[in-house]
Amino acid sequence: MVDSILSRAADGERITAEEAVTLYRDAPLEDLGKAADTVARRRHGDVVTYNVNAHLNPTNICVVGCGFCAFAVWTDKDERAYAYSVDQLVDRARQVADLGITELHIVGGMTREYNLEYYEELFRELKSSLPHVSLTALTAVEIDFVARLSKVSSKEALERTMAAGHDTMPGGGAEVFSKRVRKIIADRKVPAETWLAVHREAHSLGMRTNATLLFGHFETPEEQVDHMRQLRELQDDTQGFQAFIPLPFLPGNTEFAYLPGPSREEKLRTIAVGRLFLDNFSHIKGHWVMLGEEITSEALSYGLNDLSGTLTEERIAHATTVETPLGLTQDRIRQLVVNGGKTPGERNTLYGTIDREQLTPA
Repeated sequence: MVDSILSRAADGERITAEEAVTLYRDAPLEDLGKAADTVARRRHGDVVTYNVNAHLNPTNICVVGCGFCAFAVWTDKDERAYAYSVDQLVDRARQVADLGITELHIVGGMTREYNLEYYEELFRELKSSLPHVSLTALTAVEIDFVARLSKVSSKEALERTMAAGHDTMPGGGAEVFSKRVRKIIADRKVPAETWLAVHREAHSLGMRTNATLLFGHFETPEEQVDHMRQLRELQDDTQGFQAFIPLPFLPGNTEFAYLPGPSREEKLRTIAVGRLFLDNFSHIKGHWVMLGEEITSEALSYGLNDLSGTLTEERIAHATTVETPLGLTQDRIRQLVVNGGKTPGERNTLYGTIDREQLTPA
């Protein structure tokens, strides 16, 4: 049975959720990787893409307080707390622009001071200063939060942020859609239905978004695959997702520091099953800062075809005990791809090819 499922999936046929669980549990790891690599190569050849980007985190103060998060603090009285003004963030963006970035990734804590109007001003100022830089900003959870603060619908909030310069939405906040698991790791966060609804609204407005899965904690393979099933069904309806990003749980400095985190094999299995099951997703993206550089290179033979970028000064994963760098140079990220037996290619936020000669930083 496993061989038959692998063969059909490698040929591009749609497999069921039950078949995906069978692959996760029973398929030999090497065979699973070969099938996923076949799909990735059919779509993208041997090219693995990345972009040159930087993170801006406006604040780490957050009223939600998820148990799995080591980044956020509850109050500005915490010695670790920070909260940046629009001017401070624009100044920082101008500094990192000298690195040749084409994208700013903007997410952070949720607190009343960081409302819809704040982000409208931030996006307008960033676009005015750096018109060539795409803004990948605000998870669906943040959009819902700022919409409720301003007493508007999430659709109106999206329309307003897009008018201010908001280009695409990252996939964070999805965690695992399972109600059982969310009750354990993120009981104060909005439900999966809200995350899916905000992405559906974004797609209806023409905004492309990403999707994530946080794995390697309390979820079962069945819950992993059911999460992917709901993503696949939304993608069938909207075609608005660009990439699926499997995020391994990092337990250090969280409420669940006693957990081991996912093993190498669990990481590779989740990535490969994602590539085989999500037949309507163009890209499977690896967040190297959470996977680790060695496994990132290895995973390029298990269905990954895209990397999360140079990530100057990444802070969220590094609030745990992760030992990867805060960011990578282009040369280093390209070497990761070569080490994985693939060919590196720089892309922009919408997966177009970058022509460095046409970039004109302000």
